[in-house]
Amino acid sequence: MIKLIASDIDGTLVPDGTDKIDPRMMDVIKRMTRNGIKFVGASGRQFASMYRLFSPVAEDIYYITDNGSILRDYKNVLSMNDIEKDDLWGMVRDAKKIPRSDIMICGQDWAYCEDEGEMFYWLRDSYKFNIKVVGDFETYIKEDIAKMSIYRTGDCEEAVNEEFTPKWEKKFLIASAGTMWMDIVKYGADKGSSLRKLQDILGITPEETMVFGDNLNDIGMLEAASESYAIGSARDEVKAAAKHIAPTLSENGETEVLMAYLDSIGAE
Repeated sequence: MIKLIASDIDGTLVPDGTDKIDPRMMDVIKRMTRNGIKFVGASGRQFASMYRLFSPVAEDIYYITDNGSILRDYKNVLSMNDIEKDDLWGMVRDAKKIPRSDIMICGQDWAYCEDEGEMFYWLRDSYKFNIKVVGDFETYIKEDIAKMSIYRTGDCEEAVNEEFTPKWEKKFLIASAGTMWMDIVKYGADKGSSLRKLQDILGITPEETMVFGDNLNDIGMLEAASESYAIGSARDEVKAAAKHIAPTLSENGETEVLMAYLDSIGAE
């Protein structure tokens, strides 16, 4: 029997950068909880954004945030992987060389950017981030940083992979988190590693785990579960890594699969 269900957020449960979640999903999570099944949201988003998205059930679930760098429940951080400052500032300087790009860095509770541009407004108003404009990162930021993101409209992955990725990929995991985002975290700080940590904490096996995802940064999670689903609108690489293909996001594919599963086990 499945005891843990993990889900990516953007592209899997909601259209990228929105809070348009199928309202039935809250009832599904409540039903899961009543029947002893844990739910964990896994995202490049920060905790505050995810807490707001799941507000009706926010205190009943677990969170893998910042693309796997932070694992927590609603009160306590269970693990966090921070980036050494010398490496962080080196990556920031290199990212600034990418034309038409912007940079976000993420601590435990706040995200930061240097300028009040398109990225800032999108993160604040659509993703519902706690985000501050701070000017020069190196001058302002003293706290531990769990993730760095590079934002560029249209072709972010291609632009980052030209020079940035070859220089830093031996030290950091650099993965697409959508058409406009590339996320950078430490190796061992990805979604799959955090899901395995949660499995260990809860005493739940991969055979008792179900996962849903759509993008490259979800593949590690799919590999940590016996029941893995790629949303029908997922990238081809994700579909190849998954055991099953769910209906598309526009068809609320994950909700439909979970409702059918709960019905099949006679869940209340």
